[in-house]
Amino acid sequence: MNQKIEITKYIAEQFGLDTSDRAIQKLIPQWWQNPRKKEQGGLRLTDEGFARLSAHIKAHEIKLEELLEYTNQKIIQLDNFITCPWYIGKRAIYVFDDKMAVQLVLFSGNVSRFLAAKAGKPLTRA
Repeated sequence: MNQKIEITKYIAEQFGLDTSDRAIQKLIPQWWQNPRKKEQGGLRLTDEGFARLSAHIKAHEIKLEELLEYTNQKIIQLDNFITCPWYIGKRAIYVFDDKMAVQLVLFSGNVSRFLAAKAGKPLTRA
């Protein structure tokens, strides 16, 4: 079963919501930024999804080194490289996996350095 569907079903059960296939398919676009099925990644949460998930599962907050400049490329890369449910604000990224939290902390909350390392590219400075 798809990881996104499993998580959605689990959280729906915790809130006493309908867990039929039809109901889960309606919840997915409400709780996930990318409702498409992906083998890996694609687990960025919406505001509602973050509120629901963090009510039942511990979220690790990784404070960002600097105010994050949102670009489509950065968001797509984060969506591909973060392999657990995650949520992003202007000053922090929240992840629901210990290992991923440690990886982000090791980069001191510097998203650009994290993405460069994951992509296997040297970080260029402007």
